[in-house]
Amino acid sequence: MRFTFTLWIAFSLLVLNSCIKHEVIPAPTSSVDLDCSFFGYINGTQIEYTQNVAGYNCYNANQIFNNPSPTLSNVLYTSEISSFQQSQKIRLTFGPQQWDAGVSSLPTLSMFNDFNSSNSGIQIPLKNIGDMTGATPGVQIEYWDSYGDRWETSTADSPGFVTFTTIDQASDNTGDYSIFQCAFNVTVFREDPNQGLLSLTLNNCKFQGWFKR
Repeated sequence: MRFTFTLWIAFSLLVLNSCIKHEVIPAPTSSVDLDCSFFGYINGTQIEYTQNVAGYNCYNANQIFNNPSPTLSNVLYTSEISSFQQSQKIRLTFGPQQWDAGVSSLPTLSMFNDFNSSNSGIQIPLKNIGDMTGATPGVQIEYWDSYGDRWETSTADSPGFVTFTTIDQASDNTGDYSIFQCAFNVTVFREDPNQGLLSLTLNNCKFQGWFKR
């Protein structure tokens, strides 16, 4: 009798234990540390945009120009520091990176990383966006002032260059990134219907952002 009772208790504990749901802890996911900032003097006035201050953050809107293979396609990478709360913002457009769209819909990760690392630490000339074709990369800088007016670099009026430094190349579940810093001294222009061609100087500028594949 005692043996039967002991066996019944053991069986009950076994059934109860089998009904307990064990918590499944998912594996940790890596997240790329994305920070952006801009500092510079615009016509002598110090300007600074910092991530998460006054709504500023970094945004990307790449421009892709597909061509039928074997003609190479082009992608222009953008990095913009802007805020939905403020009119002032700044954008860099960098490229083109060329690749065969008949092989892959976008440049591969290794192509993306190689393109950015190979252009790190050298002077990239200013180019108008319409001239960013072929194998030689260029940069255009656009600036929006407190009135929302857009200014841009123009090689016809003022040549110059930008020097990139690649900080990190990393990926997470949101995409593939090339995180960079760059420095520049440039002049930006705007055509005014009443005053003609106007200009602003952007000096001692430091831009940290990222390009996304």
